[in-house]
Amino acid sequence: MKMSSREILLAGITGMVALFGVSYLLAVPRIKDWSVLRDKREEAQRRIDLTQRLIEQAPAWDVKLKELRRRLPQYAPEKDVTADLMIRIEKMASASGLTLASRDLEKETRSAEMYELAANCKWEGKLEPLVQFLFALQQEDAILDVSQLTVAPNEKRILKGSFTVYCSYSRAKAGGSTDKNEPKGQQP
Repeated sequence: MKMSSREILLAGITGMVALFGVSYLLAVPRIKDWSVLRDKREEAQRRIDLTQRLIEQAPAWDVKLKELRRRLPQYAPEKDVTADLMIRIEKMASASGLTLASRDLEKETRSAEMYELAANCKWEGKLEPLVQFLFALQQEDAILDVSQLTVAPNEKRILKGSFTVYCSYSRAKAGGSTDKNEPKGQQP
């Protein structure tokens, strides 16, 4: 059977369309896979770059950590810190004009050489004393930190709410020369 030039042309075009269609069906998933792999490679490179920058900054962070640890108050291993923390919070609150309605202390937690004690407080006052109290807490560096602050107004324009103050400190090693009544370093 002899094919005319028109049939040969149509067969060639059909073959090319079929070849293109099969190539497209086989190539599209591969192209998507390559795109996903390229995105993963770029993300991995960003993480590597970030990790490298953090590694390069490690000495500076170690210096800052040592400085913060040096500024933390240090108590004797058996000293109960709760009274000191409550006195400190009460003084700051009364100095700023904020009224603490109740205080509830949580159990002391330990993380490596650092200790933390949380005090949940309910308060009343106007906005300005609250801001002054929060500012006074902020001036304590890493020693005192407030979180979970809630504020609710009432009809007398007095605000009420609660907050949690976290106190960070360290303990002297057993046999250390720290006085049992006073913290070493910054006074509470």
